[in-house]
Amino acid sequence: MLSFENVTAGYGDTAIVRDVSLVVPPGEIVGLVGPNGAGKSTLLRAITGSADVHRGSLTLNGTSLANMNARDRARSVGVVPQSVEATFSFSAREFVLMGRHVRMTRFGTASAHDHDVVQEMLELTDTAYLADDPVDTLSGGDLQRLALAQALAQEPDVLLLDEATSHLDLNHRLQVLNLVRRLADEGKAVLAVFHDLDLAARYTDRLAVVHEGGIFSAGGPSDVLTPAMLRSVFGVRAVVGADPVTGSLSVTPVLREQDVPPESQGSVFIAAGGGAGSHLMGLLALEGFSVSAGVLNHGDMDREVAASLMVTRVDLTAYDTPPEEIRTQVLDMARKADARVVFAVPYGPANLANLEAAAAAEGPLVLVGTWSEELDFTHGEATKLWRSLQADSIQVTDARRALAAVRGLVHSEP
Repeated sequence: MLSFENVTAGYGDTAIVRDVSLVVPPGEIVGLVGPNGAGKSTLLRAITGSADVHRGSLTLNGTSLANMNARDRARSVGVVPQSVEATFSFSAREFVLMGRHVRMTRFGTASAHDHDVVQEMLELTDTAYLADDPVDTLSGGDLQRLALAQALAQEPDVLLLDEATSHLDLNHRLQVLNLVRRLADEGKAVLAVFHDLDLAARYTDRLAVVHEGGIFSAGGPSDVLTPAMLRSVFGVRAVVGADPVTGSLSVTPVLREQDVPPESQGSVFIAAGGGAGSHLMGLLALEGFSVSAGVLNHGDMDREVAASLMVTRVDLTAYDTPPEEIRTQVLDMARKADARVVFAVPYGPANLANLEAAAAAEGPLVLVGTWSEELDFTHGEATKLWRSLQADSIQVTDARRALAAVRGLVHSEP
């Protein structure tokens, strides 16, 4: 078990991370995520001895790493760095064999067992076909996989990955991470730095968010990767959902906090659903409009985007009919808005209140899309409301044209 207890670490007299407590047990992948320069790599370097531990305790299986010499650390900890440089023309096999040096006597030569381990690691990382190639002729991705083979040749208990897949193509990225996942399942402790939050959520057991030199939050991916954390730490408004294939969390950035104008450009009420209004919500937020969206159902993409953008709304369970007090609340949203935008989407009892509110309110109106009675699940009521809106509206085909219309309507001279 690798354990940080109130560790402050850095370089020379400069502390980069402070009071960090974190445990990496055998059988788990613990991911480090956070902005550039937050201190993620410094935590890994504190383990290898490349960064100074100023205070606290950093131990491996109860033994202080400070009491281990470089050779003992290398036997226990394998490292795959962000990038690998090949400055000499060693063969790939010789490059991986360097990982065995910590297992040999000082002046010993490689044994048959050492060569067997090297071959095993070449095959494990799908690099055996490169064995005789000079490493200074290989691509950065091939070198990265050979660096993993070299680290595994040390037969370490702990594996450290510092953005180890950043130079890999999609195929080899999956190959490496699937292999690391298997190694963890077989008992290795893995501490890995990730920039890709989707991959971090998919492959790790736990995540720790490093921010401003400390641990902002830690826990399972679903506990850590929240819209609130992404706003606070990354300055990004994002949708957090479930990947439909893997079931793991997926993070979709929508906009940067710093791109949102500090002063409101006006307010817009949107009646949409099913993801139809998501693009316009983002465009309006980027221009500084405040947005309300009436009733939205849990699981609806419009609702997820609205939550990430802090759009005013009422969340309901799908197919629920909103009570009178919520219908009144939605009407109030529409009446307070400087403009209304209504999308041609399916309307039923759950979201008819949005269409009713748009029809009852006054002011500039934009209709998006083409109405069809097939969208009406209210026995004709939605069709009647849509037709009543057509006379005094601007009709457009998509979100960008809707934005241009809203911009012109709200900012036009009276």
